[in-house]
Amino acid sequence: MKCVWRFLNRCGGLYVSLERILSAVRALIAKELVGGGLSVNETAKLLGLTPAAVSMYLSGKRGGELVEELAKDERVMALIKSHAAAFLDAARRGVRGPVDLTELAKVVSNILAQKSPKEQLEELIRARIRLEQETATRAMAYSYKVRNPLIRALFMQIASDSLRHAEILTMILDYLAGRLKAEEVDLGEEELEALAAEEGAMRESIAELYRVGDPVLRALILSIELDENKHFQLVKSLQLAAGQGKH
Repeated sequence: MKCVWRFLNRCGGLYVSLERILSAVRALIAKELVGGGLSVNETAKLLGLTPAAVSMYLSGKRGGELVEELAKDERVMALIKSHAAAFLDAARRGVRGPVDLTELAKVVSNILAQKSPKEQLEELIRARIRLEQETATRAMAYSYKVRNPLIRALFMQIASDSLRHAEILTMILDYLAGRLKAEEVDLGEEELEALAAEEGAMRESIAELYRVGDPVLRALILSIELDENKHFQLVKSLQLAAGQGKH
């Protein structure tokens, strides 16, 4: 019985058979061969197909949307182009074919089953977004549950921070996908320097607030101090980014 390989399509989450991958690989190889100088008839003989089938592969009537997906993958196309170059060389030396593309399709299937570093990063970000949203929901529920207004404020801050983190991570995901453009800081040196000075002053003055003895109050003050430290570092990063943008 013929074995049908399956892999998890990273784009749509759909299972795609080896037969569909093989069809898409034929389409890409056919385009490379014709683009390399072979006629439709020569390509058909080399691939063991009819000229009509090759024409359908070239026109996009065969191979389906998977052809476009494979064409976007640099790893797959490097493999396709190297094999097509070898086939072209063989054809020029008189080899008539047909060549079997099944093993090539299996290798392509294995490549697609492996996530690229960018895809792994995006998956990690999505998982972190879900975690931040879950934390925000839980913290908000706790804030409604407790009676102590100071503790409620702590949980409200956790919820607010987690939602903000999720929003920032979503923007990073959009940026990586090309849906969001971020080119310049759009602020002058004087504006950034003034902001840095203000944040620095607030960092220094907060030490006096630790005179309070209540541990919950000290926790709230600590959260403010951590935010001020973070703000100061963020402004410094903006200054660095603005300076690099001038070069």
